[in-house]
Formats: sequence, C-alpha cells, structure tokens
Amino acid sequence: MKLRSLLVLLLTVAPACLVDTSDDFLDEDDEMVGETSQASLSTNGMSLNGMSLNGMSLNGMSLNGMSLNGMSLNGMSLNGMSLNGMSLNGTLLGGTRSGLPISGAGLVGTQLNGTLSNGSTLLLRVDSAVTLPAPNTDVWAYGVSYALAGGSWSTLCGLSGGVPILALPLAGTWSNASGVAGGGAWTTSATAFTFGCRGTALAKCVELGYKPWKTVGSTLLRNHHQACTRMLRADYCGNGKSWTVNGTLINVYDSKGIQADATSWHTDAEWVSSGAKCVDSARVLQPGEPSCFVQLRNNHSCGSFDHGALLIDEYNG
Repeated sequence: MKLRSLLVLLLTVAPACLVDTSDDFLDEDDEMVGETSQASLSTNGMSLNGMSLNGMSLNGMSLNGMSLNGMSLNGMSLNGMSLNGMSLNGTLLGGTRSGLPISGAGLVGTQLNGTLSNGSTLLLRVDSAVTLPAPNTDVWAYGVSYALAGGSWSTLCGLSGGVPILALPLAGTWSNASGVAGGGAWTTSATAFTFGCRGTALAKCVELGYKPWKTVGSTLLRNHHQACTRMLRADYCGNGKSWTVNGTLINVYDSKGIQADATSWHTDAEWVSSGAKCVDSARVLQPGEPSCFVQLRNNHSCGSFDHGALLIDEYNG
C-alpha cells in the first residue's frame, strides 16, 4: 500500500494562474478508511486504525506517480473577487475580501490552486464548511472538490454513504515517503498547511483530541498529534512505513487526561513523535516484521509513561 498524496496549502497572496490537469488514482483502502471515518472515533480512545496518512482520492484522474506538493492561496478567489491575508487559526481558514474579514462557511465557493509534483497546477473548490459535533465543536471541516477536464468536479476525499468526506486543514506539511529516513515526518511552516481527510490518520488524531494547536497544562499537543499519526498507522520505526491492517481496533490513551485507558487489553507499543519507544506483543500486522522490532522489544518493559512515551495503544488479541 502507498501513502496517499499530501495536499499542502501555501499561505501566500498573488495573482492566480490556473492550469487544468488530467490525472487520477484511487484504491480500495482509501474507500474503506473513508467508510469507517464516523464509526472509528470515540471519547474513550477506541479507534479503527488504517494505513492512510492523508487519504486524498483523486477520482477520475491519473497522477501516474505524481503527488500533490502544495496548494497555493495565491489569487484565492470567491465569486471572482480576490481574497487576501489568508491565515489558519487551528482549523479555521480566514482572510479578507474588499477589506472585510471572511472565514469558515463564508469561504464556500472559494477556488484555490494546487501544485502537482511536476509543476502543473490543479484547481480546487471549497464546497462546504462546518464545525464538527461535540466534543470537537472547535474543529472546522471542509468539503473540497477538484476540477476535471471538461468543467466537471470530483470530491477530493471521496464519498462515504454517498456523502462527500470532509477534510481538516492542519498547519505544516507531512512527508509521504515510506520506509526511508524522514518518512511520515511533520515539517513546520508559517506559509503552508495540509488537508487531512476525515477517517485518515491526520484528521482522526485531531478528532481523538490531539489538536496540535492546543495546549494541555503547559504542553503543546503538536508532538502528541504526530505520535498519534505514527501509532494509527503502526509506523513503529518512524520512517513512514505503515505495518497495520486496516480496520484493526486499538485502545489509545495518554497521561494528559485526553484519552483514558478503559480496557485491560494487551499493550502494543509506547509512542513518541518519531515512532515507537518500545513494543510488547504487536497488534495484527502485515506479513513480515519491522526492522526496528528487535531493538524496540529490548528497550524496556513496555506499557507505562515512565520512559517518556506520549501515547500508549493496546489491542484485543
């Protein structure tokens, strides 16, 4: 399985230059992850994990190995009028139009430019903007579509039950490399952000409560969110390689009181932003074994926060 291409939005302002493309990819894992998005989240840490980091489903287009490297807000427009001073506050996109502030649902109809890895551009459109249900009423999610040749549009994150899957904008960028140093890593940026489709790791970790822009006590949850993306994808070695089997139910908890340990299941691993700190008896995985398992099994007794873990997960094995 391959990581889904990352959609990065560059927070800059300049005249637009729109170029149509004619490429696309989709596989069954994206559809499955999307279908489980509503059932996979709860307040007691239960989560159906999956392989997809971001979950872009470019139906009707063939990227032929290309990825979405960025989406520029240069010339971002609404009803033919330019939007200026774009910013991202948590997951709330905002800017100004004709000197007046505009954000959230006011951005419906806005068109943006995405940049593919070959330098060509992809036109996208914000179709909806809503806040999520409790306990995530502070999180904005957006329906996003992209332009196809001939003037039609297709949903960026695919469909669940015939309804477009929404996406959460998150500051910074993630590497979509797999099995190499730096794979899956987050990079800070004052001018770029990434859309994470609901039901995939980037968005699910936010909905589990690990909101990277928030603090609990004096602790910013940025590293908790990144550790969560490693955990949900079973990226034990911290190199972007997912070892999980889609749909495996795990119990997630932390020492900050965000998610509590409500089960007596088997410990899988302790997690930090760079991957696992130790592994006990791993959950159901793909064939083979991560190269780091010998070291992780010998690091220390696994299942506590005594050695600096941010998150721990368990499985019902």
